[in-house]
Amino acid sequence: LLAPARRAEADSPATRKAMPLARVEMPPLQLRADWGPDLPARGTIEAEDVRFLLVHHTSEPGSDYAADEVKGLLRSIYGFHTGADKDWPDIAYNFFVDKYGTIWEGRTGSAAGPLQGSATGGNQGFSQLCCFLGDFENEPPPPPAVASMVSLLAWLAGKYNVDVTPGAETTFVSRGSNLHPLGAEVTTKTISTHRQMSQTTCPGTACHELVVNQFQQKTQELLGSGPPTTVAPTTSVA
Repeated sequence: LLAPARRAEADSPATRKAMPLARVEMPPLQLRADWGPDLPARGTIEAEDVRFLLVHHTSEPGSDYAADEVKGLLRSIYGFHTGADKDWPDIAYNFFVDKYGTIWEGRTGSAAGPLQGSATGGNQGFSQLCCFLGDFENEPPPPPAVASMVSLLAWLAGKYNVDVTPGAETTFVSRGSNLHPLGAEVTTKTISTHRQMSQTTCPGTACHELVVNQFQQKTQELLGSGPPTTVAPTTSVA
């Protein structure tokens, strides 16, 4: 169920999104129907005013999993997120990237349009949540996962007009977290990590350093400087 997007709380020149110079096609991804067709959203999920992209990791169950275990892991995460401990309306993240480089649609409908995610410590909004499947505290995600995450971020940046020029920032009014109280003005890079929004170690120190030091550059390089290209229709891959 979708609700209309909220109006932006702040709309000064510093908060408006710059138009990127190019768009890229949607990368191959597994849709929600591919791994959880029987797992519906359990409540209304509002549309999102996307101003930046936020990188997470799952931490548990760690990175020691086989490719044929991924669907089961996602289903387990859905159960935890919608269960009594979290009580969120759906799986928290809009997208996942596993260690093999496969991209998965998380929250129902995220491939079609911008939906608010959920996050431990509070979700300030204004973002799409992109999550590495695994624990990347001591080691960064492997190259196939990094390449796929960058392609996902580039697609989302073009789709939602997020300026990912290295150093680009956005400013918004927090919807509340255990780091940024409700109503606080927050300024962050347009590709940030969960620990910059909430009091958490997510997405792991090794992954955090990679994201904040390299991901805007990598994403901008993939977007390039050519004219917009047609975004591919939403399809799944086997």
